[in-house]
Amino acid sequence: MTTDFCPWANRFVYWLKEPVGWFVLATAISVMVGLYFSPIGWTLAASLTAILVIGMAWPWVAVRVTRCGLHPETDAVHEGDSCRMVLSVRNRIPLPVWGLAIEGYLDRHMAGETNPTASLACVPPLCTAEFCIDVTPRLRGHYPVTRPQVTCSFPFGIWTARRELPDVNPLTVWPKCYSILGLFPVAGRTNADQGDGSRGGRSGDFVGVRSFRRGDSAKHVNWVASARSDSLVVTERGGPQSVDLDVFIDTSRGASRESLDRRIRVAASVLSSLHQVRVTTRVRLGDRWLTYRLDVRGRRQMLDALASVPVDGETCQPMIPAVSKASITVTGSADGEVAIRISDPQGGRRGGGKTREIVVAMDDDLGIALASLWQEVRDARSAA
Repeated sequence: MTTDFCPWANRFVYWLKEPVGWFVLATAISVMVGLYFSPIGWTLAASLTAILVIGMAWPWVAVRVTRCGLHPETDAVHEGDSCRMVLSVRNRIPLPVWGLAIEGYLDRHMAGETNPTASLACVPPLCTAEFCIDVTPRLRGHYPVTRPQVTCSFPFGIWTARRELPDVNPLTVWPKCYSILGLFPVAGRTNADQGDGSRGGRSGDFVGVRSFRRGDSAKHVNWVASARSDSLVVTERGGPQSVDLDVFIDTSRGASRESLDRRIRVAASVLSSLHQVRVTTRVRLGDRWLTYRLDVRGRRQMLDALASVPVDGETCQPMIPAVSKASITVTGSADGEVAIRISDPQGGRRGGGKTREIVVAMDDDLGIALASLWQEVRDARSAA
């Protein structure tokens, strides 16, 4: 029952998939009955013909006498967040139009999804009306994937007339981001406004004093301590340090679409947290490298790149992180689990490096799991 044994014959029978095909077949049978068996066949044929004419003529007229436009109030939204869309319709005839719908905007990748993006019960005659519709995108991506269509199957639903939507604005759906409590636990060597570490330098908070070294500025000399020790003493300062980090995101094709979606959501949460604490990050997304600035435009660039990952994944080479550089690797498994690995070459006992990894199952809360990983890495670094 699931094998197509005669694919060459599909074009001859596919018209029966639409209700109008069965009505045409029933009309032909009624004509045969009227010709050879009973006059009641003519009555049935006339009734079916009237239903066919009305059921096909009105949808054809409805999609051509109206001009529609679909515009989201914002150009980007996260998965699961509500978004308001404005549907403008101009009716050019002195009759109300029923049953208009917009298909192919947000329902492109929804498995088993049959509901249109927007639908209207009635449009008043000779007017231009605007309707506000709240939608909740459930899958990341750049929409519409294909050109949306205005459809109508009123009044009988036996045939659907379609016409391309002439006026439409795009919408970007970003991956859902989970809040991660706490700062990134890996310290680096680059001065930053916030973060871990207190490496000695010429700016930041007071750390202690040390002997004067050639090249030190005179303004850093602690003259009171120098007078007491009868030698030049310099005030040592230290501030937060930022780490140059590589993030590897596995976007290869997996066993399920949900597995890849969870990987992308984990990656978006991690990158958003790193961006918030201003950690310089280089991202390998599939086979391409992505760098972005630590500002609003950079965050948008990062989320747009994650939204553009193909829904079913892509073919990419294996990821090999550098041993001498801090990195985060996000990978997935066939059963939907997500593995997150943090490698810190400066951490661990005697600076030998430290690696922490957690596996998030399908039924685990991503936000809690990511916050737990951050705390584990911080505790391991402190213990080392």
